[in-house]
Amino acid sequence: SIVSIIKDRPRPVLLSSCKMVTPVKKVPIHLQSAQNRLIIKNGTVVHGDREEQVDIYVEDGVIRLMGNHLIIPGGTRPIDACGKFVLPGGIDLNVHLQRPGYGTQTVDDFYQGTKAALMGGTTMVVDMVVPQKEESLIEAFDKWRRWADDKVCCDYALKVALPRMDEDTKQEMEELSSAEYGVNAFTCFMAGRDLMMNDSELIETFDTVSKIGGVTFVHAENGDIVQEGERKMMAAGITGPEGHAMAHPEEAEAEAVMRACVLANQVGCPLVLSSLTSSTASDIVKKRSSKGCVVSAEVTAASLACDGSNYWNKCWRHAAGFVTSPPLREGESDSLLAAAVDGAVDVVSSHHAAYNTQQKALGKDSFINIPNGITGVEERLLVLWQKGVQTGKMSRSRFVEVTSSTPAKLMNIYPQKGRIAVGSDADIVIWDPTATKTITKEEHLSKCDFNIFEGLEITGGPEYVIFKGRMVTDQGLFRPMTGYGQYQALPPFAPYMYDKLKERKEATIIQPVTRSDQDMAAANGDHNIPPPNPVKEEPKPNNQEISSVDLNSHPQTPDLGETPRNSPRRSSVRIKAPPGGKSAGFW
Repeated sequence: SIVSIIKDRPRPVLLSSCKMVTPVKKVPIHLQSAQNRLIIKNGTVVHGDREEQVDIYVEDGVIRLMGNHLIIPGGTRPIDACGKFVLPGGIDLNVHLQRPGYGTQTVDDFYQGTKAALMGGTTMVVDMVVPQKEESLIEAFDKWRRWADDKVCCDYALKVALPRMDEDTKQEMEELSSAEYGVNAFTCFMAGRDLMMNDSELIETFDTVSKIGGVTFVHAENGDIVQEGERKMMAAGITGPEGHAMAHPEEAEAEAVMRACVLANQVGCPLVLSSLTSSTASDIVKKRSSKGCVVSAEVTAASLACDGSNYWNKCWRHAAGFVTSPPLREGESDSLLAAAVDGAVDVVSSHHAAYNTQQKALGKDSFINIPNGITGVEERLLVLWQKGVQTGKMSRSRFVEVTSSTPAKLMNIYPQKGRIAVGSDADIVIWDPTATKTITKEEHLSKCDFNIFEGLEITGGPEYVIFKGRMVTDQGLFRPMTGYGQYQALPPFAPYMYDKLKERKEATIIQPVTRSDQDMAAANGDHNIPPPNPVKEEPKPNNQEISSVDLNSHPQTPDLGETPRNSPRRSSVRIKAPPGGKSAGFW
């Protein structure tokens, strides 16, 4: 029986040891009956704000009941989660699948990338549409949908990068924010040769996004500093990956983070700062938030587990594998993790953009041409659990917040996703805190031939991943279903951000000071007001005998007579016996 199989099963291991099954386009017969109804028993359900011991009944892809001693229909499949943690499926806000650039595209397409996401416990990703030159936002969006819809194994949404800001762009942004397209997030770049915006364009963008109820993601680096740094590195003959790190100094990130916060705050636009890599930047975000700025910050799993010293590795391929923007910093992992724990950072994403060795080699002669991208969509939850929860620095609830609940709130799909609650989507991860594995490039599902987390030993990981109420893993089998994921439209005006904006506006109402006639006495007096035009000075006669130079001001000038130096006339100075004979007078 199913119950006896579950009881007699061997100790679970992470999904990397599961046997792969060829993905299917439609839900197979064995998934159409029993798995329509599941009950998860004896587990600890972890929310973003608390934990509780309850059973969960799932039917038709939705959580129908939660509690103890549930009365459920016959034929429901039981899953024993004793000693395990039941978490909402992860949501990764920052992935780049099948993205064109550098004369190539990322090696993981929407099938490969979303399959890897499911393996690691992520049930939804947010990709970024990047319009090409002369391509409209709508055309680019439609292209991304064609690439993704038939391939995705998990749910996905799209944010749109803005290469320019003009009236046509504003009109398209408004159209994209409608229910037909479902885009509520737009990305701006403060650095980059083709996408960099100046301050006036950023202000115009923030203003437009706030009017349509969106959220602005910003890649915050000072583009001018970066370009000058690149020029200096190349002039000095530094062409390797270490040049990338030195051309993107921490100051370039810190300045741009502050500027983005100030501009967005002045306009009243919700702001998300992507991929922070320094404690200086996270401290700025924390300070600006405390002063009422509506801003959230994101760090990557790579910045919590990897170090910027890798750019100086003697192996060029190893060093190039870590090239991303902003670059990883030396000695910042602990401080960034602390920022994620204390709330200065709200989201942990992957920034997954996979390039293989041949693609990275496009920049062998110049670090400027190395495709920027790292892996992590599969490893994100594992790395954060190991670095945060396993070490005791981060609570399980905070883990759920930064990997699932807050991303769902930012995208305005909470509590449909990001929480285990009655009525929510049945995207569930049953997490085994005792499972172990070592991350290697041979076992990961990405097509990339390099893994930045190579050799990292992990304790804890997903034993079961349930997506839309159906088991993606089942008794040692991993069953991704191509095309089973769906596009998720993102409604505008996310309360998580816009409620804060409303509170700030109410607390800072602009109104004049009421003054009585007595208060205005100085302003209402009969005192004469000086004329606006200055008095013209009388022209002085042009007298060549009067020097315009004050000879007394020269410290080395000798006394040449009794006549005062300020006398209006000194007709001449007699010089006796000058060289050459006869005396003369100087006028």
